[in-house]
Amino acid sequence: MSAASPNVEHTPDSVTPAALTHPASTPITRGPISQPHFALPAVLVAAESSPLKAALDAISHALETYGEHYPDLLEEIRSVCAEQAGT
Repeated sequence: MSAASPNVEHTPDSVTPAALTHPASTPITRGPISQPHFALPAVLVAAESSPLKAALDAISHALETYGEHYPDLLEEIRSVCAEQAGT
């Protein structure tokens, strides 16, 4: 007869949550993050009353969200800014 322990939680051996990224090797390594949750502050700061502060804060949060893929985001930002400037 086997008795199950009621206080033991079952944890799967491997869990693959959606939309996770691993940050680049930096002095502070946080491990995998949930991109949708991590991106929320970027959306919220975009509503700041100062357009420059809103843009810079949103980009800062977005770069954190991109993790090791931040160069892709910076390239996209550069491309859009160049288009807007007409170059």
